[in-house]
Amino acid sequence: MIFALVFFALLIYLIAEIIHYCKVKANVISRNEVKKAAEEKARNLKIDDPIISCDYCGAKVDTRIHKVCPQCGGAFDKDIEWTSKFNVKSEFIDEQTREIISQREEKAQEEAKKTLKRIRNTIFALVGINIFIFGVALIFLLLNPLTSARGNETIDKQFPNYVRADYNIEGDGVICDSNGFKITLTGIYTNPKYVRDEGYYGSIVLEFQVDNNTGKDVSASLYCSGNSGMSRESLILFYDNFKKNKTVKIYEQMYFGSSEKVSELVFNELRVNTTNYDRIYELKTPVKIKTTSDFTYPLELEEGSVLIFSNDMVDIYKTYNLRENDCGYVLTIINKSDKDFNVSSDNLLIDGAEEDSSKLRKDLIPTGYWYKSNDLAPINSDYKDLSQNDTRLSLNFSCKEDPSLGFSTGYLDLNPQTDIE
Repeated sequence: MIFALVFFALLIYLIAEIIHYCKVKANVISRNEVKKAAEEKARNLKIDDPIISCDYCGAKVDTRIHKVCPQCGGAFDKDIEWTSKFNVKSEFIDEQTREIISQREEKAQEEAKKTLKRIRNTIFALVGINIFIFGVALIFLLLNPLTSARGNETIDKQFPNYVRADYNIEGDGVICDSNGFKITLTGIYTNPKYVRDEGYYGSIVLEFQVDNNTGKDVSASLYCSGNSGMSRESLILFYDNFKKNKTVKIYEQMYFGSSEKVSELVFNELRVNTTNYDRIYELKTPVKIKTTSDFTYPLELEEGSVLIFSNDMVDIYKTYNLRENDCGYVLTIINKSDKDFNVSSDNLLIDGAEEDSSKLRKDLIPTGYWYKSNDLAPINSDYKDLSQNDTRLSLNFSCKEDPSLGFSTGYLDLNPQTDIE
């Protein structure tokens, strides 16, 4: 903390000195200012009033005594003998100006040198502090390379008021156990105060035990794509670091569904890497973990849903959302088969032209699940109402278990207002 305060103090001092230096350089020569000073100096010269000859009568006039000629009364304010004594020549003013400029430059150069020296010393001090801090940080990292790793957590501290669910996990709950790295779903917690007669307004919390016996510090990311019969775009549960040779218990809140009941969770992505980005493990096949609950999310078709594709494997419905300065299509896909399918989308085709769009990215639809997409709309294009355009979208379905079952819908017309026959 003290080093940070010293560093910022020196930084502020350095900025002030640089500003001061710029001002010194900018004010070395101000031509109007020094010329004005020279003229002022010239005007302040002491000049004795002279004795002149009157231009009209030739009489001698002592200008110290008389304001006009005492003999003829003639004025002498335009007399050349008089005016020449008070005309300060431009050559004299320029000479005075050059002298003042020279003095100003010499003084400014001296001040600039002093300021530059202070700036240089301040920079050296800042660099020295940075090198010291970097060295200490490097030593600390070498001794303890992972400083942001997850440690043991408790449900009371992480999520107060949550209690263990009244249903249990079936089986061992293991999601991954490979190469010395293991993740196990060990508990499901809910918040009873959010449960009302008219529905559930909270979320569930998942308890995981992470065993890192790889001998290396690792980072791990875990995603979930299915919950009790409903699937969505994969939602990340955590992306965190875990120290080597440590076992920790962690808690993660899951905003996936509106019920406190969970009958099944589908984990479809897991990646484990070392801090040097070497891959330790990657989930190849989705892992389904069941519970003793029999809850299943019922199919939800929004008002205005239209069936636009159907075969032995899937039914596809579309809904059109039109909002102020925004529009897009939402797809609801029902997997009627006994296989898991991944769905992805090609670009939107609008009035015959391909548009970059928010795509489906091989999202998983487990067998018996229904899937709802996010809004599908063109990116960086100004379409106020896509229903007024010929809008089409192609979907690709793939099956890892049996690749021969994969198929493409071709370009589907998203504009129809009634179900296909």
